[in-house]
Amino acid sequence: MLVVHHIETGAKLALAGGVTAEVVENMGDGEWLRVRLLAVPPGQGEPGTIELCHATDVEYEL
Repeated sequence: MLVVHHIETGAKLALAGGVTAEVVENMGDGEWLRVRLLAVPPGQGEPGTIELCHATDVEYEL
């Protein structure tokens, strides 16, 4: 699990399942980020969707 407390708005992330996302808001609690999906494998959502993302889903910062 990546420590997400320091990740800034606008950062690009690789998430579990092959999803790429951009941070819209860091909740500041060290666990949750609000992200916009950028690249999504078929059946895992739609690009442009804004979702909450838990730190355990973050693989690395791009």
